Amino acid sequence: MPRTLVSATESARDFLAKSGYAFPQLEKVDFDQTKQQWTLTFNVGLGQPKLKKIVVDEASGQVVAFE
Repeated sequence: MPRTLVSATESARDFLAKSGYAFPQLEKVDFDQTKQQWTLTFNVGLGQPKLKKIVVDEASGQVVAFE
């Protein structure tokens, strides 16, 4: 079932919350049509910027990478 940007963002935010990041701010979104994956970049820092990238699979909605 195709995913939307909203559902990909929800999956990424849920993953970040479970990883201990309480207040992530979405900074950037990219979609790779070849891989059918969303790459979402969040600022998880409190005071100082700290960027984390999360890759969400379009079809499954699962987080497939975390940097």
